[in-house]
Amino acid sequence: MKKARIWVRLVIAILLAVMVSGAGLVHWATLEQKNLAIEQSKDFAMSVHQMTLAGLTGMMITGTIGLRTIFLDQIKESNHIESLKVFRGDAVVKQFGLGFDGETPSDALETRVLVTGEAYFDVVSSKRGGEHLKAIIPVKATENYLGKNCLFCHEVPVNTVLGAVSMEVSLDRAAETTRSFGLRALLAGAALCLPLGLFIWFFISRMVTRPMAKMTEGLSSIADGDIAQANLLPVLRHDEVGAAIEAFNRVMGKTGELLQQQRMSRIVFDNSLEGITVTDAYSRIQLVNKAFSDTTGYSAEEVIGKTPAILKSGRQSPEFYSEFWAALQRDGEWRGEIWNQRKNGSVYAEWLNVSAVRNARGEVEHYVAIFSDITERKEREELITFQAFHDALTGLPNRLLFKDRLEQALAQAKRYKSRTPAVMFLDLDKFKQVNDTLGHDVGDLLLKEVANRLKGCVRSVDTVARLAGDEFTVLLPEVTCESDADAVAEKILAAMREPIALGAEDRVVTTSIGLSMYPRDGRDADALMKSADAAMYHVKATGRAGRCFFSDELRGAPSRRSELEGRLKDAFINREFVLHYQPIIDLQSGEVHGKEALIRWQTPEGQLLMPDEFIGLAEEVGLMAKLGEWVLETACIQARLWQLENQAVRIAVNLSASEFNRPDLADTVRAILRRAGLTPNLLELEVPESLVMVDAEHSKRVFRELADLGVMLSIGNFGTGYTCLAALHQMPIDTVKVDRSVIRQYLSQHHDKSLLNAVFGVASALGLRAVAEGVESLEQLSLLQEFECNRAQGYLFALPLPEGKKDTA
Repeated sequence: MKKARIWVRLVIAILLAVMVSGAGLVHWATLEQKNLAIEQSKDFAMSVHQMTLAGLTGMMITGTIGLRTIFLDQIKESNHIESLKVFRGDAVVKQFGLGFDGETPSDALETRVLVTGEAYFDVVSSKRGGEHLKAIIPVKATENYLGKNCLFCHEVPVNTVLGAVSMEVSLDRAAETTRSFGLRALLAGAALCLPLGLFIWFFISRMVTRPMAKMTEGLSSIADGDIAQANLLPVLRHDEVGAAIEAFNRVMGKTGELLQQQRMSRIVFDNSLEGITVTDAYSRIQLVNKAFSDTTGYSAEEVIGKTPAILKSGRQSPEFYSEFWAALQRDGEWRGEIWNQRKNGSVYAEWLNVSAVRNARGEVEHYVAIFSDITERKEREELITFQAFHDALTGLPNRLLFKDRLEQALAQAKRYKSRTPAVMFLDLDKFKQVNDTLGHDVGDLLLKEVANRLKGCVRSVDTVARLAGDEFTVLLPEVTCESDADAVAEKILAAMREPIALGAEDRVVTTSIGLSMYPRDGRDADALMKSADAAMYHVKATGRAGRCFFSDELRGAPSRRSELEGRLKDAFINREFVLHYQPIIDLQSGEVHGKEALIRWQTPEGQLLMPDEFIGLAEEVGLMAKLGEWVLETACIQARLWQLENQAVRIAVNLSASEFNRPDLADTVRAILRRAGLTPNLLELEVPESLVMVDAEHSKRVFRELADLGVMLSIGNFGTGYTCLAALHQMPIDTVKVDRSVIRQYLSQHHDKSLLNAVFGVASALGLRAVAEGVESLEQLSLLQEFECNRAQGYLFALPLPEGKKDTA
């Protein structure tokens, strides 16, 4: 229903007020006019009374009083009086009798006037309709009336009521005059209402409704969110309307600011990458943003009116939520890590910040929760932690984790005397022969199978670890005697005597096991591991494929680790380390795009040790910094020689953890480039993916320093860890080197392309070159060409060889 405008209602109200007031005024004037007519009629009645009294007195004096009825009729006719009569009082009746008919009181009113001597006036209705003024006026004796003295003739005292004159005077003429006056007044009022209404409309429109309409338009624009149309109004008056306009302008200005802030807040709310939830004081959800729906899978319509309890995963205890609410009520906020459940049932981790919003009275009106999904970060942290303490190939604990668990077992053994931890040191027999004849891929498969067999021989409380190469250790934390440990060792030897399928053939790969017991063979972790290592070394020296407990006879015998440690220091001095170079092939042209420098240890006995057999030890004994610097400088010098021979190819050098974390790395690289005279862009520095993501900020800083030198940068073992794409995108990386395990996994998992799509897709999306490592078969090469990988290296193309030696494979 359309509402009447305010100016129409104001005009109607004012006109109604004017009309009511005018009608009241006319009514009052009419009443006054009527009262005036009555008063005039009273005066007329008094004059008729005087006239009648004078006439009767004269007739009485002249002796013609008997004609008084004629006289009265003449007076009545001549003065348009409805009725006129004279009746006698007691004093006259006593002297003159009752007189003519009708000259005695006929009703109580006439009698009362004779008794009281007071005149009576009243308006009465006549029998013919209309109103009459009924007047009964007494006649009293006076001392001298028209020169005559009533006392003298009739001995009547002064003020004695002699009689009364009764008459009825018609008020019809006065009523007609009053009606005529009222009608004219009403017509005049009605005629005045039109111009008055127009004047009022014009006045209200100009002075009230027009400013109000402007203010309404402005408020409507604000309500519609169109701030640009909400103009301020000029203040041209200093009355209440002007004050209202000033207040309106202030409200408009403040409202505009608030709307702008609200719009910006809404944009931030809707586009925030963090999920936002707003509830009322009873935790009923009132508002959620898009990030909330993206993270939880619930639309806003599905959660409005419900509580956040629908997200509970069940991972937190009731005590957790009790502490949560206690902190929220006490401090007004809570922040921390919580596990929730998505609509599809999957569980995710989030970092949650909840704040209470209170009103001026300190009462909670809302709760605002802001959260971010940290599942990927948690998984990345867990993966990085796992990689830091586990072997990448087999997934077994590495040396660090094994040593930590051994120290925990020793602490328990010292507390509970009944426990006697045992340590096994295992080394595969003739493992190098497998690598050399069947290739590293087959060697890796062998190591994985060995890991699985070892885990199948021990309990869940025991630990199987891979230290390096083909070295494994086993911790038995809860054995009670030597025979328990010996039984496990025999079980392992039996498992290893079973053939292992390696490619097209089955092969038996035996192992040598050394054992040590706490506290007999050592009271700390290092001592027990050295004792087990020495026992294993004794087995190797006496025929392999067996087991041996450490004994006093072996106490002076060197362990393999201690032997390697001593020889490692001598090897650096004696220059037993050499670099082998493996070409990186451009798969489109077939040309050599670059070469990777790979360190080898050439022992005096002619044995060639691979990096995984000594790099970890070099890190532990503090030789890696010097060794890495030697590798880098030797490779740069060789690349410079190639450059001088017009064979400019880029040389790729791997950086270890100790090298990558040294604060003077950029200065060291700069100095080596200067000494070698090598153009910086012919040097490529490769860092493992797992090392890069340990501390992404540190990695970005180091990469920028190296990139400023002009060298190329690559990430190795790509696809084996969990790289944060946002962090990777901010690093000045040129190349990713796809780990051989990525391709092997594809071929071993029924050609599932998901991992390859992810790895090469990331490289393509970030504009990075992809180099495949460890390519050893035509099947692998065909696969790489399918994914448009442009560069590769591996045994299929060439073995890593010293400079100057041709690959005759």
